[in-house]
Amino acid sequence: MKNKHIILLFLLINGVFVAINGQESYSSLCWKITGNKLEETSYLYGTFHSQDNRVFQFKEGVEEAFQQADIYAMELNMDSVNRSEMLDAMLMDSGQTLKTLLSPKEYDLVNQFFIDSVGMSLFLFNKMQPIITTQIVVTKDLNQEQQNALDLHWFKEAKKLGKELVGLETMKEQVNAFKSIPVKTQAEELVKAVQDYGKQEQMSMDDMLAIYISGDLDSLMTVIDVNAESSSISMEKFNEAFLYKRNVNMANRVEEYLRKGSVFMAVGAAHLPGEKGVIELLRAKGYHVEPLN
Repeated sequence: MKNKHIILLFLLINGVFVAINGQESYSSLCWKITGNKLEETSYLYGTFHSQDNRVFQFKEGVEEAFQQADIYAMELNMDSVNRSEMLDAMLMDSGQTLKTLLSPKEYDLVNQFFIDSVGMSLFLFNKMQPIITTQIVVTKDLNQEQQNALDLHWFKEAKKLGKELVGLETMKEQVNAFKSIPVKTQAEELVKAVQDYGKQEQMSMDDMLAIYISGDLDSLMTVIDVNAESSSISMEKFNEAFLYKRNVNMANRVEEYLRKGSVFMAVGAAHLPGEKGVIELLRAKGYHVEPLN
């Protein structure tokens, strides 16, 4: 099966494309962090940005780990985000629109898809970063049974329980990662997503979700890696911007909080596995990181 829409996969699992070397098995979504003179056990969880009920069917021990943690660490603390700045960051630079990036034929194709399948004109998204608009296409058929996606759900629950809320990245850092992909390339991926929507040979987001739910991060990342070659994005540049730099930041910044108490760290599942993943970065610092179940 082929799936060309690499940008979209990232949006759902903060994905990047890592070659799995087979020396380590990453077969769990939840990992315990101990050792290195830590007084309390902390946890690392790989999330999937979905409102599907299946994402909320946690394995034994996960909910207890979340409940007992004093600190909830996530990629971006939404309480620290300036909403106006965030909306501005979602827009392309002045003078760039989907009308200027796409040919008239491509624009009409995508516009008709949005009218027929989403019930909105593409005009409403004309100035938005295409990477965001593409997400609407790929996730259109995913179940939305929960009020919030998993990461936002946990953020709200942690806030309700009075946990300390920690962001491991800044909005500027996340925006810079997105902007590292030229908008022309983003627009090309948007067209591909529409052209390939519903084709039987495409691996669906539901298929990807099923792999994620199984906890088999090796298979999840291998599927993405195998299909990455058909994307128009430079994998080396994409990996560096979306994965490796961010992984280092997350591993470095969470360490301060691991010393303070029990942390439940929830980040996109693609950040966990691989030689440059958060699991190995924490192990290199001297921590024991082992599957919870």
